[in-house]
Amino acid sequence: MRRVWAVFRAHPYVVNVLGYTTLFASADVIQQSVLGGEHARPGIDWCQTARVATVGFCFHANFNYFWLRALERALPGGGIRAVTGKVAVDQMVAAPLTISAFYIGLSLLENKDDVFEDWRQKFWTSYKAVNFTLVPPVARTVFLGGIALTFTIFLCHLRQQSLCTTRGAVIKSPSSVTNQGPEISAQGLSRDLGSSFSLFRPEPKMGVDIRHNKDRKVHRKEPKSQDIYLRLLVKLYRFLARRCNAPFNKVILRRLFMSRTNRPPISISRLIRKMKMPGRENRIAVVVGSVTDDVRIQDIPKLKICALRVTDGARRRILKAGGQVMTFDQLALASPKGQGTVLLSGPRKGREVYRHFGKAPGTPHSHTKPYIRSKGRKFEKARGRRASRGYKN
Repeated sequence: MRRVWAVFRAHPYVVNVLGYTTLFASADVIQQSVLGGEHARPGIDWCQTARVATVGFCFHANFNYFWLRALERALPGGGIRAVTGKVAVDQMVAAPLTISAFYIGLSLLENKDDVFEDWRQKFWTSYKAVNFTLVPPVARTVFLGGIALTFTIFLCHLRQQSLCTTRGAVIKSPSSVTNQGPEISAQGLSRDLGSSFSLFRPEPKMGVDIRHNKDRKVHRKEPKSQDIYLRLLVKLYRFLARRCNAPFNKVILRRLFMSRTNRPPISISRLIRKMKMPGRENRIAVVVGSVTDDVRIQDIPKLKICALRVTDGARRRILKAGGQVMTFDQLALASPKGQGTVLLSGPRKGREVYRHFGKAPGTPHSHTKPYIRSKGRKFEKARGRRASRGYKN
């Protein structure tokens, strides 16, 4: 099994396509040998098997391989919502295409007209749920071929029986074939097609002028920094966010993209205060930023911290107290889905520049800090600034 799995991982496209085509052709061989019917020919019609294999190789195998990979990228994970969405999209898009391609492809290869009756199988939904939940993405195409083995047997058998029945009816009553039949069918077909396309004919409408000046979404998709270690972390957590069905990795990835002003440092005193909250004992404090020391704190409890950067003073005091300082690659191994962690961040509006934002300095009920050269008797204390100096704004 290890060798088979190694071949799967080394050549997924070749193994999946060839395996699906083989199973597809085997379905026709089984239906001819076991489910032949009363009008079946003796032996196996290898030309028909070759046609079925050609249809399976040219369309079904390649389509299912790329379709399942695209579906996994669009709806990753094996949760209930993801599986339900995959099954619904697959039933609405892939199922009609594959069934239609089977009949149309065989008709083209046989150079005959084939009437396609309404044929819907109800067991596909449950099989799709198992496929998207339990089967790894690398082996889903072959699993699809194995399930399609039974389905294709019935399709081939149904088509063979309909062709044999039609051939027997023509042989028994040749006088029943007239020249009016095709003309009536063509007229009915054209009438039905005309009425069908009229439903989808768009009505002319007036143009709508849409404003596009606010369409731009300003958000980062990668960090501005060229630090190779930071970019390796981005690569790691981009993989975890895509493959693990946990919002923790998506939050970490988004914070790794942020600028330094949006990743403010957190002091060890604030970190201790946050980790003392109930329910956070023995958890890992995760900070996408820097952890700094605070000399005002005398006693430091035992802490487990994961951060991008820890100052020397803070690291020395944490390790001395019996704590642990982790990197994000170590955290990915210890807790790939964020179990037992607490996400923390520093105060984003703790910078001195935020003290100058707000109402104009000096106006009533304003606590905004003014931009002045110095703080003294001669600065920001004249008329208009103090009630004792004429008036106060």
